[in-house]
Amino acid sequence: MRIGLVSKFHAADGLCTVANAVLDGLTDKSHEVHVFTQSPSVGRTHPQRVHRFAAVQLNPHFSLDSPSAVRMIAEVCREHDIEVLNVQMNSGSTEFLLPYFKRSLPPLVVTFHLAYAAGPSAFTTLFAVAWKASVFAARKYDRIVLVDPSQEAFFAERGVPEARITVIRNGVDTKLFAPSEKGKEDALLDFIYVGRLSLDKGVDVLLRAFERYHAENHDCRLTLIGDGMLKSRLNRYTSRGAIRWLGILGHDQIPLFLQNADVFVIPQNIGGLGMSVLEAMSCGLPVVTTGIGETTRLLSDDEGILVQPRNVDAVVRAMELLGSDEKLRRSMGMRCRRKILREYSWASQIELLERVFAEVLSQQRG
Repeated sequence: MRIGLVSKFHAADGLCTVANAVLDGLTDKSHEVHVFTQSPSVGRTHPQRVHRFAAVQLNPHFSLDSPSAVRMIAEVCREHDIEVLNVQMNSGSTEFLLPYFKRSLPPLVVTFHLAYAAGPSAFTTLFAVAWKASVFAARKYDRIVLVDPSQEAFFAERGVPEARITVIRNGVDTKLFAPSEKGKEDALLDFIYVGRLSLDKGVDVLLRAFERYHAENHDCRLTLIGDGMLKSRLNRYTSRGAIRWLGILGHDQIPLFLQNADVFVIPQNIGGLGMSVLEAMSCGLPVVTTGIGETTRLLSDDEGILVQPRNVDAVVRAMELLGSDEKLRRSMGMRCRRKILREYSWASQIELLERVFAEVLSQQRG
């Protein structure tokens, strides 16, 4: 099959992790994949199949793309007889324009990544506006792929027929993200976070909770992987000597630190099933995260602890419970690993995506 993939690929975020995994998975299945992107670098694909357009990156999520991007995509699709175009929504303005040029394009499949917000704040209000705009744009595609099943109801309420919606959860490279065979390298109780250092990810809540926990439990550490505006706050805390900030790491470097951690904590206030949560679970870590969106169905009581958005007290209590019980941490972590192997491997997710492509092609030809 000849497939077009519209996405960014270079940033250290979950969308790019997914986009690269989809690109690799489809390539491994011998599909001819052409990439349309604003990214300066793309994963494993032939350079002649990478088609770039100019863009201004407005924030880590979104770019303002060149108005000529749609025309370029249409011309390349005709030149290479591309059969289906998959757009990874949450990367740029082009994804909002493509449905208006359907007559010049192959069938359009959008993978909807943008999460909705929870809790009152200016940041969550901004996310809510962006989410509603993205839902409106996604409705115009031929097929919608959701990575979060809890969002099905929102599309149904907006008149999208059930037949046009398919749920394909994000997957994990379970070989790369696997528990350590050697065990931990030190005796510190290590809480770990991976993601943007931002308010929407609840990093401010995490830092305040760790400050309180560390005041009573000194043999612990908080490891932060990622970058963002909240890095400037790290020096405000008396526990900063126990906070290890590693900045942005290559995706293949992250498993080493997850394997040497004890508990993964991400008290985010945006919904959606984050890649970092799945990857931590795949490494055999118990998870403390917010009970919104798909996480309420992802984690059972014996796999992790769900807290309310922006609730520092609840995060502290979760740290205290898991920090004091090694047996509980291990049992939760083992259950998390088994769930990822059973339900979230990339191999099965790529097969589901292939099935969607085949269905939209069949509908067009019919």
